[in-house]
Amino acid sequence: MNRNYKRKILYAPLFAGMLLAGGNTAFSAGTKSDYLNKINELEARISSLETLKKELQELKKNLNKKTEKVVAKEDKLDKAIRSLNKRTSVREASPDSKWAVTGYASASFEAVSGQTTDSFGLGSYSPIFHYRFKDWIMFEAELEAVTNDFGETEIDLEYAQINLMLSDNATLVVGKFLSPIGAFQERLHPAWINKSVDRPAGLSHHGVAPGSDMGVMIRGGVPVSNDLTFQYSFAVGNGPQFDPGPQTDTDFDPAVESEIALEGFGADNDKNKSLAGRVSLLHKSSVEIGFSYETASISGPEVTDATMTRVADYRLWGADASYTKGPWDVRFEYMHSRATPTAGIDMRERTFEAWYTQAAYRMSGVTEDPILGKFEPVVRYGEYRARIGGALMGVSEKRWNGGVNYWLAPSIVVKAHVERRNYFLASTPDETRYQLQFAYGF
Repeated sequence: MNRNYKRKILYAPLFAGMLLAGGNTAFSAGTKSDYLNKINELEARISSLETLKKELQELKKNLNKKTEKVVAKEDKLDKAIRSLNKRTSVREASPDSKWAVTGYASASFEAVSGQTTDSFGLGSYSPIFHYRFKDWIMFEAELEAVTNDFGETEIDLEYAQINLMLSDNATLVVGKFLSPIGAFQERLHPAWINKSVDRPAGLSHHGVAPGSDMGVMIRGGVPVSNDLTFQYSFAVGNGPQFDPGPQTDTDFDPAVESEIALEGFGADNDKNKSLAGRVSLLHKSSVEIGFSYETASISGPEVTDATMTRVADYRLWGADASYTKGPWDVRFEYMHSRATPTAGIDMRERTFEAWYTQAAYRMSGVTEDPILGKFEPVVRYGEYRARIGGALMGVSEKRWNGGVNYWLAPSIVVKAHVERRNYFLASTPDETRYQLQFAYGF
């Protein structure tokens, strides 16, 4: 059965329906030729539709292939872009080596009661250099440049240390480092961090607190609970030395023939090493309580053969507490040290004791005014007692500090303070100091 015959059989019902619908009148009017022409016309139309359908299917098939190719190329391009961004961001965010220079500087003016002169001064310029390699080693050093009363520039190396990050809870420090004893020397002495213009009584470079040491230290912190962290610093260093040189510092009684030098020495003059450390508990409420201790042996020249011999045993202990949250900065610190002569040494016992308490409040805690909120009232009171053989030295004093700080920026401050020094000995006249300071941390 050929294809045309099949179509005629299939279209027969259609034609029959047309004939029935048209009635006898249509049948009588039409001819066989007319019906055949109509059949051929319908077959041509159907054939044309089937051809068009095939063409549409072919176009759709080609379009799907092209769409798949475009999607594949887009995916490939997206992957290339993500890979490039990842390499670029990693290279920019985590270079192997990082350099940074920070530090602080200050300039001041001071007028002292009873003196005929007042002076402008450069408090200090202290750049701090940091070099870090990856995330396990860092070198840092601080230089301090000051201009003395004679116009000469003096440069000191405050510290230079290598920090090895052993773990998240421990860092090994090697070199010259700030003493871990107490809180002020290590954390608060930079001019823009110190709330007052001067250091607390007895905590100057030649006071009761060690400034720095040369040796090795391990430090870190360990969480005790969700609210409490245990912090520690333990150091072994060259320790203090007995300095028989003449007194030139005004903070010491010129009648005293010797002093104990507490700065870090590049070499030890004996085989005895100092052991020092501080431990503290830090609560999430920003309350911290710490305890410090140091023990060392101090050597001096032996008259008979000019060799070094142990002349005193040195002991220091201290405690500190702080609350620093929001606008509040409240602190307390106490230190006591004693140098006891060893047997057979003709030397008087030396004791040093200093403490201070301080409160500062940023006015942003009570006002949203952009000017008033930058003011910070500060008050500090401290005492310092230095004794040789039980007798007070002339530098022993009670010291009041009060004033206002104005913060131009988070690390730029202008201070206007008044400092009252009342000395225990009548031979040392009391004095009042009027101080202005501009300090900048960068």
